Amino acid sequence: MNALKRVARGERMTMIVIALVAAVALVLGVGGFFMARTFLTSVDSGTTASKASSDSNGGMSGDSSPSETSQAPDTAPQSEAAAPTPEATASPMPPCEDGTSAPDGTCLHPASVQWLDDLLPDPSTVDRKDADAVCAAYVITNQTWDASRDLTDAFASIRASVYETPELQRNHTPTPELVKGQGEFLPLVPNHSHTTVTIENIGVEGRESTRREGNEWVRLVSFTRSYADDSHEPVHELVFLTLVEQEDGTWAVGNAEWH
Repeated sequence: MNALKRVARGERMTMIVIALVAAVALVLGVGGFFMARTFLTSVDSGTTASKASSDSNGGMSGDSSPSETSQAPDTAPQSEAAAPTPEATASPMPPCEDGTSAPDGTCLHPASVQWLDDLLPDPSTVDRKDADAVCAAYVITNQTWDASRDLTDAFASIRASVYETPELQRNHTPTPELVKGQGEFLPLVPNHSHTTVTIENIGVEGRESTRREGNEWVRLVSFTRSYADDSHEPVHELVFLTLVEQEDGTWAVGNAEWH
């Protein structure tokens, strides 16, 4: 009998313990469930709030950007292009329409007169304020004849007009090919040869008027004209050149007396 009571009591104790364990497990399970739910709800709320904040900032940035970057249309009137003047549209006239242009721009007439670049000094580089330089260039140009390009020695005198005053320039013949008296030029014709000129001296000896007076200065030039093909003996000559000082201080030949 006592044994049965002890067994029954042990079974009750076991059931009580099991009930307590089950109750504790139930409490822990319910508590864990609510804790997990609370945690997940908190995380989800934070994520939603962060996303909303980001969207709000993005919307504000997108709304304000166009207003900050957009520029007011330029309504200022554009200046019209200046209309070209008649002078600008007009075609420039040829510098030497009916003649031959010398290196310094002087127009030589007629057009059959050619400049001899390979034989003559360049008039654009001659110092016109140096009286002796003008004398030398003038004599060389006047006495250099080329039968391959000239028909008479008058072609050379027209070329030399680049160093003359306007008054003397107007005295040249318009038909140099018809000039007579070509005794010293003709020896060049058979071989189409040319002459060369050597300046011997430039001075004032032999005549009182060679001294400078006012704006005129008479210079005496001695020179030798040689024939490149030796078709004629070298010729020694003198020339009195009357130089006239121009307003710009340059010298020009106003008269020439050949001897």
